[in-house]
Amino acid sequence: MRPARMNKIRAVILDEKVDPVIRQLHESGLVELYDLSTKLEDPEWNALMLPAPSAEYGRNVASLTIKVSRILDLFSNVSVGEKAGLSGVLNPKVPAKKKLSFSSSEEITSYIENVLESVEGEISEPASKLAELENRKTILETLKDSVKYLSGFDLDLKFLGEGSYTYIVSGLVSQENMSELESSLEEATEGYVEIVKGNPVNKSEKEQKIPVIVATLKQCADVVGAELRKSGFERLDIANVEGTPSEIFNDTEKELLGIENETKAILEKLNALSQKWTDEVLVLHEVLEIEKERAEAYSMTGKTERTHLIEAWTPKKHVKKVQEIIESASEGYAVVEVSEPDEPVERIPVMLDNAKAVKPFEMLTEMYAPPKYNEIDPTMMIMPGFLIFYGIMLTDAVYGLLLTLAGLVLWTRMGKVSSGAYNLGYILTLSGLSTVFFGILTGGYLGDFMYQFLGMDIYTTGFALVNPLGESTYISAAKPLLSLGGIDVNNGPMAILLFSIVAGIIHLFIGLTVGLKESLSNGSVLDAFLNQGMWILLILAIVATVVTGNMMIAGGAVIAVIALCMIKGFMNGGILDALLGAMDITGFLGNVLSYARLLALCLATGGLAMAVNIMAKLLGDAVPVIGILIAVVMLVFGHAFNFVMNGLGSFIHSLRLHYVEFFGQYYEGGGKKFSPFKAKREYTSN
Repeated sequence: MRPARMNKIRAVILDEKVDPVIRQLHESGLVELYDLSTKLEDPEWNALMLPAPSAEYGRNVASLTIKVSRILDLFSNVSVGEKAGLSGVLNPKVPAKKKLSFSSSEEITSYIENVLESVEGEISEPASKLAELENRKTILETLKDSVKYLSGFDLDLKFLGEGSYTYIVSGLVSQENMSELESSLEEATEGYVEIVKGNPVNKSEKEQKIPVIVATLKQCADVVGAELRKSGFERLDIANVEGTPSEIFNDTEKELLGIENETKAILEKLNALSQKWTDEVLVLHEVLEIEKERAEAYSMTGKTERTHLIEAWTPKKHVKKVQEIIESASEGYAVVEVSEPDEPVERIPVMLDNAKAVKPFEMLTEMYAPPKYNEIDPTMMIMPGFLIFYGIMLTDAVYGLLLTLAGLVLWTRMGKVSSGAYNLGYILTLSGLSTVFFGILTGGYLGDFMYQFLGMDIYTTGFALVNPLGESTYISAAKPLLSLGGIDVNNGPMAILLFSIVAGIIHLFIGLTVGLKESLSNGSVLDAFLNQGMWILLILAIVATVVTGNMMIAGGAVIAVIALCMIKGFMNGGILDALLGAMDITGFLGNVLSYARLLALCLATGGLAMAVNIMAKLLGDAVPVIGILIAVVMLVFGHAFNFVMNGLGSFIHSLRLHYVEFFGQYYEGGGKKFSPFKAKREYTSN
């Protein structure tokens, strides 16, 4: 019920033996390295050792990673693999793992360089050609865009630019600036300018410009350039071409078509190479990422002239194994010391350690906050409460079956490649089964579908115990479920409300009991009584009242609890807090009534399902011929909407009851999650 107990490992290792130790620890994933850099800033520590830099081989690893990443980017751009589709998403392929084993960075570097040499030997030529074609394509498309504006001119564009005596430039000018530009150029060049205008062209929906070619004397180039800039002249970037605009435009189109065909052939070749090499390159990338993590791990250690100091957290149950790894990998050239945690609890990493059947529910605990090292791990208590609350809130056997199937797909299919999908799928599968159980218990099969379309009132058949909206064979006015204070609980809503309140009181009682135990273990008897004990006594008094029928027990308990709340408030802040403290009992009552949402969600699911059935039946009866089809569509979409909305609502409200009402009695959270130093392998194994 508590996070795994931690020990701190401190190892002093001979310099040349530290690399195999780091490699073995990384493969084991049993420790979380402790970053010594902060500690080594202390003068006392700094006098003994210095922070170690990252391993030297890290630079080589970074260089190789860049090369490998570029190849993967290229393969990603040229790959035209089969689309996975929905079946691929729901049942992703698990990549085959390549078995690799290296004892040093040199071996890894040699292996990667050899593979890269083979890959680059095959892809370098087509990749270079592809880059060349793409570059040429960009140039031609720019030229084509520029030349198309000059299609009305019959001029050899080789004359554009600066000649021996002339300066000729082409571009676009807005219509409103044209006259002013002509005047200013005439004036600036004293008439030594020729402006040839083309037909107006649309640059955009709202912008129209005139293509112009401006010719002047070479010595006037600067003043002409200045005047063109003033007028907003948009210069067309045309150079090193020969022929009229139409000829150049046609030639450019032909060359682009040739480039397109050539590019297509090269892409097919590169695609074939990507199919051949992608898996191998992904292996290289993973190996390099692992190596990079190891190289950076050095910077978390301390260094003397001949030794490294490594500190790490490890669960107590793994201490012996970690000691063996260090001593074996260092060949005995290491001194290992094991100690109890010597840090504040906030800094001790927390590793939840639940049984396999409960472990996926750790996701729900961590969504709120991991427990602190000295706190109870609430995962074991979340599991039953969450499933019961979820089932009673969705409470439809067909919806439960659908949820179970969806959960199984997530759990067994997508869970193969994603731990999040695995955990969520497991939780949804159990939640679906719980919903099926409560759906059968309350006769929920797509709401009242069986009654509306089959004429079967399931509540009179004896197959359903509770009718959420009326009476059943087992619970009715003649057969009340329970009599409390002269009031009979004899119909569906009251039965479910009673279940909700009782479940809430039991849930809170468990939380209060855990909180009381925690407070007592911390030696705070008064806090234990004022924070949890008095509420436990109030619950016990209510139970005693129900059993004995003596209202004096509950009344006396309420008065006593109000008095204790006032005393607690006075101790915390004086008279005003004492008066406010009297209101705490309403807060506790609110916590209990909060569980009435079980009834509310239960009725909402059933009510909306009934509404869908009624509308479908009305449409089917009212519309001739195609009414049945419309009714089927109404049923499918209506129930799909109800399933998704209330399925999500049940998930959220079930969590809410735990996070707010249940955790509020004993749980704070905020621990630091254990982050193992572990090689992440998807494409490799060793």
